[in-house]
Amino acid sequence: MNLLRFAAALALGLVLLLGFWLAAYALLFSALSPEGQALLQKALYERAPALLLLVLLLVGVLGLILQPLFLGYLAASRALAREAEVILEANPKHRLRLKGPWELRELGQLINRLAERHEAREEELKARIEAAKRTLLEERNRLAALLGQLPQGVILANRLGQVVLYNPIAKGFLPGLALGKSLYGLLDRHLLVHALEAPGLPFRLEDFRLQALKLEEAGGGFVLMLTQPEAEQDLGALFRQLRARTGALRSLAEVLPRVPPAEQGPFLALLQQEAERLAELLRQEEAPRREAQSLKALALALARALEDRLGFAPGLDVSDESYVAVDRAALLQALGPLAREAEGFYIQGRPWKGLARLELFPVAQVPPAFLQAVSQQGGEAWLEGERLVLLLPSLAEPPTPASRAGERPPTFDLRLLEPPERELLQRPLRSLLYTAFDLETTGLDPERDGIIAIGAVRLLGDRLLEESFEALADPGRPIPMAATQVHGLTWEDLQGKPRLEEVLPQFYRFQEESLLLAHNGAFDLAFLQKAGQRQGLAFRGPLLDTLLLGQVLFPEASSHSLEALCARFGVPVLGRHTALGDTLMTAEVFCRMLPLLEGRGLVTLGQALEAMGKTPLARLRYA
Repeated sequence: MNLLRFAAALALGLVLLLGFWLAAYALLFSALSPEGQALLQKALYERAPALLLLVLLLVGVLGLILQPLFLGYLAASRALAREAEVILEANPKHRLRLKGPWELRELGQLINRLAERHEAREEELKARIEAAKRTLLEERNRLAALLGQLPQGVILANRLGQVVLYNPIAKGFLPGLALGKSLYGLLDRHLLVHALEAPGLPFRLEDFRLQALKLEEAGGGFVLMLTQPEAEQDLGALFRQLRARTGALRSLAEVLPRVPPAEQGPFLALLQQEAERLAELLRQEEAPRREAQSLKALALALARALEDRLGFAPGLDVSDESYVAVDRAALLQALGPLAREAEGFYIQGRPWKGLARLELFPVAQVPPAFLQAVSQQGGEAWLEGERLVLLLPSLAEPPTPASRAGERPPTFDLRLLEPPERELLQRPLRSLLYTAFDLETTGLDPERDGIIAIGAVRLLGDRLLEESFEALADPGRPIPMAATQVHGLTWEDLQGKPRLEEVLPQFYRFQEESLLLAHNGAFDLAFLQKAGQRQGLAFRGPLLDTLLLGQVLFPEASSHSLEALCARFGVPVLGRHTALGDTLMTAEVFCRMLPLLEGRGLVTLGQALEAMGKTPLARLRYA
């Protein structure tokens, strides 16, 4: 295109020059006498070949001299426009590099000054927006904290069953849970349909109970509640065990009278054994429900319960860091009139001979119900003057925190409540779910080399989700030094890690129902497809490639490497040549690219794929 523009400009210049010559010739010709005009015509006719050669030589010399100047000016102007677009749409901190003719350098200085003012205005506007959104954000955080602390798993889905929101408990029940994934693929489809047809009715699965609730006001979406099976024995199971034990006792009782007394010994032993089993079953059913907690937490609960009775807060001094397993509710219910009327009340705690010891004082009398409750917990309690001494067995080690314990807020994006109605290629880039990924391999040949590391994160449009995947795989053979120099992984680092046959299906489930996104993705996709063929896993795409998108946005740039794109968009280069590090940088670069792509009219997936396919780098293939 630039060469055509140059040729057109050169042709226009020649036409103007030729017009000037013709005008000069006409003036000169009109001023001559007839004899002079004839001589001039004869001279031009005789020297026409030489004059034509001179004109062609002049055109060639002018072309050689002017081409680099003209094309360089065009390239500098276009590069200036591209860099200014980055400032406007993606990275306000980016600044133009001043080069080219003086007028372009002066224009670049002016754009940089405007960029500084634009950045200042952006920061001011951002501060105002953040201040305006603070109240809404606090409300959202309260909701997120509430959902994160619920003892049940909560999943919100749209009418197509795609996940819109879930909390950490739900993720524990369904490890494959992710935004945008279909619940019909994670749960038994028929069971989910039955649950939706009977809202509120619990359905027992192998590891949890499930209840569904339809949300007509949410466009036909629904909520699932997932809960652990009750800690106590299931009544059906208890009934079956009791029936088995009593049946055995009844059979022995019917047989025993018909057995001679000398031979009743084995039957009596069986009868005693079945009776002991029945007694043990009843003892387990009547056993108190205990929960592991720190002694400090138990003392604080006792103090709060006593505060309601005393009208003031008891003094609390607990230096013991041990944990106990007790039914706190039973102890609190049995407190009764522990404290007499006094100006103060105190609770002290300290370790004592491997036990957890609490002392409460002054105490007038100890309710029998409290002594019985302590005894049922495996502890002891007695009065020493006005001090009530409470001994409880300590746990050997602190309990392992539950995986749900507020480790992170719920994951959600309410844009998913409206399910897509257009074909995939017609959907906007901002509305799509992506899995950005990167691989580390033992070499460059998908046929002979293998995958040793996979890193991936999920995105919804330009939002990076808190869903990631990272795994190392043992290749089963030494890694060439050339590959180790790139990613730093050796076979010694990977020995004992899972094989790729175990890791790849996990990644396949992670990326399902999303688009793949990578930098120089043709290389990574070739490895995935080759490894997937061996395991019956089809990695088909389509795939968005930030390398090709970089060439779409900046065709004049000398480099479209991940480092160059990160520098252009202001993305920190961290963890380079590690699978997850490169993945995070690719995801951030793609998020910054979206406004520029939309500014070029590349709004839908189909438009982006078509533009990528026209770039020179798209012709690269990896066997």
